[in-house]
Amino acid sequence: MRRRTRGGARVAPGVRAADTARRPSIPIAVLRPLLLPVAAGLLLLAAPAQAEEGVCPQLDLMADAPSLGDGSPELTLTADDVDLVRDGVSQLDGRVELRQADKVFRAEALEYEDSLNQVRVDVESTFRNPELLIRSQSATFDLENENGEFRDTRFTLTERAARGGAEIISLSRDGGAALEDARYTTCAPDSEAWFIEASQIRLNHDTGLGTAKHARIRFGGVPILYLPYFQFPIDGERRTGLLFPTVGQSDNTGFDIRWPVYLNLGPNYDATLTPRYMSDRGLMLMSEGRYLMREGEGFLGYDVLPQDRAQDEDDRSYFRAEHRGLINDRLAVDVRFAEISDLRYFEDFGGEIDLAAITHLERSARLTYQAPASYTLRALVQDYQTIAANLQPIDEPYRRLPQIRFSALTQQSLFNTRAGIRSEYVNFARADSLEGQRIDLRPFLRFERDELSRYVVAELDYRYTGYQLSEAIAGTSTPDRSLPSLGVEGGLRFERISDGGSLQTLEPRAFYLYVPYRDQDALPLFDAGEPDFDFTQLFARNRYSGEDRVSDAHHVAMAATTRLLDPRSGEVRWSASVGQLYRIDPPRVDLPGFETPDAGATDFIASVDYRLSRRISASIASQWSPDQNQFDRSRLALRYREGGRDVQMAYRYRADQLEQADVAAHLPIAGGFNLSGRWRYSMAEHQSLDLFAGIGYETCCWAVNTAYRRYIAGTDGNYNSGIYLQLELKGLTRIGGGLEALLPGAARSDLP
Repeated sequence: MRRRTRGGARVAPGVRAADTARRPSIPIAVLRPLLLPVAAGLLLLAAPAQAEEGVCPQLDLMADAPSLGDGSPELTLTADDVDLVRDGVSQLDGRVELRQADKVFRAEALEYEDSLNQVRVDVESTFRNPELLIRSQSATFDLENENGEFRDTRFTLTERAARGGAEIISLSRDGGAALEDARYTTCAPDSEAWFIEASQIRLNHDTGLGTAKHARIRFGGVPILYLPYFQFPIDGERRTGLLFPTVGQSDNTGFDIRWPVYLNLGPNYDATLTPRYMSDRGLMLMSEGRYLMREGEGFLGYDVLPQDRAQDEDDRSYFRAEHRGLINDRLAVDVRFAEISDLRYFEDFGGEIDLAAITHLERSARLTYQAPASYTLRALVQDYQTIAANLQPIDEPYRRLPQIRFSALTQQSLFNTRAGIRSEYVNFARADSLEGQRIDLRPFLRFERDELSRYVVAELDYRYTGYQLSEAIAGTSTPDRSLPSLGVEGGLRFERISDGGSLQTLEPRAFYLYVPYRDQDALPLFDAGEPDFDFTQLFARNRYSGEDRVSDAHHVAMAATTRLLDPRSGEVRWSASVGQLYRIDPPRVDLPGFETPDAGATDFIASVDYRLSRRISASIASQWSPDQNQFDRSRLALRYREGGRDVQMAYRYRADQLEQADVAAHLPIAGGFNLSGRWRYSMAEHQSLDLFAGIGYETCCWAVNTAYRRYIAGTDGNYNSGIYLQLELKGLTRIGGGLEALLPGAARSDLP
């Protein structure tokens, strides 16, 4: 039996029918994995930020899904049998399939009404469009208006790893979908470790937003959170909304929860507002804004606690700002500013030993002009906030108001010789202290010749340094200093092919420096200091940092470096360096509190980096005194890294100052479990500096982490300890914060 459908197409058993009068459908809204924000019950509206990717495959659910067509607007029907049950209504049975544009129906029985261009299905059926795969027990669909209703459904998001069910799913022509009594998860088909129950979920593909009402999150079958109303994105665009919270308990703060709200203010700038409640201290508001421009980037941040219950103090706050970028092709700017309300702010709220040990906050503005020729101009205005309680005013750094540096070097050379100048002007300011201005001029001549197997660099300069002081030193307020210096460095480069085919290099180098003695006791000490003696100091032209002191010198430095390179990858398998400085004459210029070194040989400086295998590497850096036959400083590090496994061990020693061990590890173990930990221990003081231990369990749809931490939180040596929890529902959001956010410093993978 054959019947002609509207538009002239025929429907017959086993025969395709097409309705060319039908126009192509408007694609239904693309349904993404739902990002459900974790929100407090009192929050009535939240629009969370970008959803996370689900990771559990839904292949079992898509195995028998019908494939989509080529987007043709023609209506195509196939079936084993077709009957005209009443005027304009056809009943199709047996392997029925309907296709139009980007939609396909598949069922064992289907009723098609030609006059209304509608489909009715009262048996189990499968519907698919580019966004959704819907299995339902009954369905109606209007092909003309491109809307429909599906009852007693199971659905799968075809582009994202998410699935669920709903009592009713309604699709609309404008790209929307409404789910009634819905259930949603990103877990694998054989697991419902977590899921969402909501009375209603609406998806709007045009706006890229979904809306849920009366939603509950269940984990392990237990409801853990209720949300009356919220919005979430269903596309990949950044959107304003709640981020995951950070939850913890510590000695300094008591119960501590931070709940960030992300604000998408524009395509190139955004902000984060973070209410932070601490049971022992009160409610803090933390905020940070970021921006990115074509020629620069930066951020602004402000945290404030209006009333600290633990200390009965008024506002405790922290403000910071940074900007760096280009003003034009040649002019760059770098601005930094930071300020805290009190000296103990970081100790109470910072969270890590490194942050608690900060002594100064910098406020500065830098301008750098790089000319197309060979000269550079730099300007700096620099101030500090001293936040160390035990620091005396005399030990505070000077402000530079301003500092201007100019350097130039001729582009052309004559007989491999070029001329240049280094110069500086600084105005030093500090309350209740000697202040003054300094100008430093260093014209020089440089001879440089670099060939494949050898190089030589010689530099002769003349330095003039003059001061204008606020008060006299040694009878003058305008002291100055003039002195020449000569430095010559040369080196050789040797290469050989080892028996194994690797390339080995040997690079010996020597450096000679002569600087005559000048009495500098009448000069102030604005920025002078003596850095640690290390490999770079062997070839430095001044033993001191800053310009207030220039050490007299008559010495020779010698060093050698050898490397072994992989012949295929060019990777350095191992390298070793050793060097020593020999003082022909003892230096006489000194700094208060520092000893002047004697003539003769200095300590040996040596370092070795060795890749024992692709997984294991080791490094050693030491300073050995031949006079005392001992190591004055040493650092040893060993690292194992393979896949997700990472184990690091380090030992640091400095004679009469410190001796520390540092161990960090992240170890995935069987069954989805992983262990993380870090321990810093002072052997000299026989105490733990920082201890962190955590255990986690992870599946493809959820993860949980617990951690304990105990660390020195301030300069007074007091400890802070806490325990933390993280629950992650993948493809949704997190309840609890990640360990790296909760424990800054402790969760870092690299040892210092």
